[in-house]
Amino acid sequence: MRERWRKRHYDNYVGLSFEVYQEMIAAQGSRCAVCRKKSDVLDVDHDHKSGVVRGLLCRRCNVGLGMLDDSPIYVKRALRYLMEDR
Repeated sequence: MRERWRKRHYDNYVGLSFEVYQEMIAAQGSRCAVCRKKSDVLDVDHDHKSGVVRGLLCRRCNVGLGMLDDSPIYVKRALRYLMEDR
């Protein structure tokens, strides 16, 4: 039952087949594309404007990028902020 739900979820909601998702997980070594932590379940990260899938992220990294509006400018500013000597 759960497997059938996951396949339907990926086909209908995520926009790629569950099989492609599994191939992506294998290609990334079951690791988040940002933090590289290993995970059994990774979120499909996509560009919200174009819909293009960028890769697989752990929930924390996916939410973090979303909270920064997927903006390279905001991410760079956050990095500069974290790198500042205090």
